[in-house]
Amino acid sequence: MAPRSHRRPGLLALAAGLAVAAPGGCGTAPPPLAPPDAPTVRAVNPQVRPYSPTKEFTGRLETKDPVKVVPQVSGMLVKRAFKDGAVVEKGKTLLFEIDRTQFDADLRRAKADVSKAKADIENWTAQIKLTQAEFRRADEAFRKGVGSQNDLDKASANVDVAKAQLAVAQASREAATAAEEKAAENLGYCTILAPTTGRTRRAPVAERSIVDAYKTELVEIDPVDPIYVVWDVDELTSLWYRTQIFDKKSIPDPRDPNTPLRCRITLRDGRTYPPRDQPGVPGVPVDFFDTEIARSTGTRTIRATFPNPDGFLSSGDSAQVRVDAGRPQQVTTVPETAVFTQQSKRYVYVLGPDDTAQLRAVEPGPAFDGVVAIEQGLTTADQVIVDNLLRVRPGAKVKVQK
Repeated sequence: MAPRSHRRPGLLALAAGLAVAAPGGCGTAPPPLAPPDAPTVRAVNPQVRPYSPTKEFTGRLETKDPVKVVPQVSGMLVKRAFKDGAVVEKGKTLLFEIDRTQFDADLRRAKADVSKAKADIENWTAQIKLTQAEFRRADEAFRKGVGSQNDLDKASANVDVAKAQLAVAQASREAATAAEEKAAENLGYCTILAPTTGRTRRAPVAERSIVDAYKTELVEIDPVDPIYVVWDVDELTSLWYRTQIFDKKSIPDPRDPNTPLRCRITLRDGRTYPPRDQPGVPGVPVDFFDTEIARSTGTRTIRATFPNPDGFLSSGDSAQVRVDAGRPQQVTTVPETAVFTQQSKRYVYVLGPDDTAQLRAVEPGPAFDGVVAIEQGLTTADQVIVDNLLRVRPGAKVKVQK
């Protein structure tokens, strides 16, 4: 039998031919890739802006002086004239009515007592005149020797009795008048109007309930305008502020009413009070510092009172509070989007010759209102790239959006 290597000479020759032909038929190199288009970017000059140093705290909104409504007379609650959560106006909105029957009767009785006392006064005034006339006749008869001493003494005593009775009637009138005023006042207490302007909480009593004077809580009213913002400051921060105020004088003394510490708040949806779009509007003065640091928490409570005419601010909301921490100054700023980090250092891209991007190290300062203060590394003459940074490379050309 022939060796296996000689059985298929045609296949070997075909394979050799294909190996020789392949480089000539498929060996053309692909064309080089076109360079990427220059990225389109926006560039701005750094802006000098006023900046007031601040410290930021987490605060909460609280109702200013909530009012608990209690009755001033006892009785049956016959009417509840509002819905839970209603906005009420001081002295105008009816809240409750208490049964007036007993108090109407008390007022009528007091008026009758006043009338009786007035009649008694008139009666005893007339009695005084009568007894004084009888005394004069008895005295004249005694002087003429036709009257007795006993008659004279009796007439004098009658005058004294009438005067005493007049004094009793006058005192009765004063007591009856006071009782009438009290009865009228109690009758007025049967109608309970809102003692302050605000929003009612849920009332825990229902109609036909029996209420006790000065005991039963009828409802609580939370005033809406203004509203408190309260936050806590730790002991180290409190010491820092005192050092800046008393030693370094870098913060004006807040004890002077002309230089209070001021603050702004930002709600969780980004809404700021006072609004950011009102330049020149100062923050709200800080109006309360707790006198001591609570040892249980190691913090001091601070408070400011914010106007709330539209009622948007609501008790219980959380807020970021920015409090003055130095005198106003001018700083060079760029948008926050322009600054990025590489290997723990901060950089921006600036436009170089022929619209090439150049990497520039910077030292950023505080961020505020969407910008960052740049303490070193930039001037207002530089043009800083602020968007499309992921496509920008050092030394590469960019297309600046006009």
